[in-house]
Amino acid sequence: MLQRKEIRYIVSLSAIEDFIKEINKIAKEEVFSTPYNWTIYFNNSEHEVPFEVSIKGRKYSNQPFHGSLNLDEKWIFEIKEDYINKNCRFRRKKRKVLTLEEILNTLSEMTNIKTNQITSPLRPYLLDSYRRRHFLLDENIRITIDTDLTYYLFEDTFNGKQIGNENYARIEIKIRSEKINSTKFHKIDSLLKDLEAEETISKKDMAYNLLSNYLRKKSGRKVATGDVEIEAKLLLSRDEQYIFHKIKRDFYYGLIKGFTLLDNFPYTLEGGKLHKYLVTSKDEFFRVGIKGKSKTIIQKEGFKVVDDPYGLKCIIKRKEIRRPFDSNIDLSKLQFKTIYRKRKYFLVENEKDKKTYCILIDRCTHEASELFQMEIEGLLDSPLKNEEREIIRDIGYLTCCLITKYPVLKPTTLTKLEWLRKI
Repeated sequence: MLQRKEIRYIVSLSAIEDFIKEINKIAKEEVFSTPYNWTIYFNNSEHEVPFEVSIKGRKYSNQPFHGSLNLDEKWIFEIKEDYINKNCRFRRKKRKVLTLEEILNTLSEMTNIKTNQITSPLRPYLLDSYRRRHFLLDENIRITIDTDLTYYLFEDTFNGKQIGNENYARIEIKIRSEKINSTKFHKIDSLLKDLEAEETISKKDMAYNLLSNYLRKKSGRKVATGDVEIEAKLLLSRDEQYIFHKIKRDFYYGLIKGFTLLDNFPYTLEGGKLHKYLVTSKDEFFRVGIKGKSKTIIQKEGFKVVDDPYGLKCIIKRKEIRRPFDSNIDLSKLQFKTIYRKRKYFLVENEKDKKTYCILIDRCTHEASELFQMEIEGLLDSPLKNEEREIIRDIGYLTCCLITKYPVLKPTTLTKLEWLRKI
C-alpha cells in the first residue's frame, strides 16, 4: 500500500498570487463549476469521536455556505480513520452519497466508535466553508489553495452561527511519500520558504480551536495563564482513550469526592496545535513559537519530580521561559522536528477552596509515532509555598483516584520533548 502525506501551510493573501503565478509554470490548474467546499464535522457536545477518526459530510457549491442546513440536501458522507501498520501511518476512508436525513439516521444507530461509547447521537456540530483552487503537477503531487474560510457552529439547530474566519490562504499539498525528495517537491518547498509560509493544523482542528474560544468568551472564562506548571502525567494507549470520557462522567455523578465540574463551564473542549522544535548541531532541542514575523524561544526549565502525600512520583513541576528569537538566524537552514498535538480537556474544582484543575488527554504524533497521555494540571503564577503544597496535594489525590479506578493508566514523568528525542 502506498503512503500519501498531506502537508498544510498558511500564506498571506498578498503573497498567494505570486505563488499561483509560479505554480502555473509547473502545474495544470483544474477548474470546476462548483469551487466552494462546505464540510460538516459530526460530533456531540462531549466530543466522543476518537482523535484518529473524522466523520464528516462534504458538499460542493457555486457559492459560500448560506447559513442553514436542509435535511433533503445530499452530501458526500465520509468516515476517515488513520492507523499505524509496520511503522507506517495510513488512512482508510468510507464514502457514500446520502441526504443529511439519511446521514443522521445512520449516526443515530452508532453506539460505539472503536472503544469510545457514544452517549448522545452525533449531529452536525461544526462546519467550514471555503473557496478552493486545484493544481495537479502529476499523479503523485496535488496542490490545493483555500481562501474565504469561514467557520460555523450548530447549537442544537440546523442554523449555523459564525464563530470565526481566516484572513490568509491555506495551501495543502498531497504527495506520495516516496516523492518527498523529488525535484518538483523541492521547487514547491523553495517557493513556500520564499513566501514565509508557515506549516499549520487542519481545518477541523482550527474549527475546534475557534469553538473553544467562542465557549470561553460566551461564559466569560479567560484562558488560565501562569509561568509555573504542576501536573501529573499518565500513559495510556489509543484503545484506552475512552477512559477520558468515563472520568468526566465520574465527576458529573459526584464519584470523585470533594471535586466537581464547574457549574458555569461544564464543557469538554478540543483543539490542536503544532509544537515545532529546532534541533541544533549539538543535538539541543528548542521549541520555537512562530506567529507571523514574530518568533519566540519557549523552554521548560527547573524540571522537578515533586514529593506528594501519595508517593506517586509522577507529579512534575516546571517553569515556562519565553525569550526573543535571534533574528540573525536563518530558520530555513536549520533542522526542525514537529509534534502535532491534539487534545481534549475539561475543568474541575475543589468544592472547598474552589481551586481549579484541568483534566486533559492528548495525542501527539510525529511521522508514524504517537503518544497518548492524560494530565491533571494546575497552572499558576509563581505560587507561595503553602499554595503549592495544596495544589500538589489536590493533584496527588485526583491522580490516586483515577489510577485506582482505571489501573491501565500508568504514572509517568515522560515529557513530549523526551518522547520526541527518543524517536
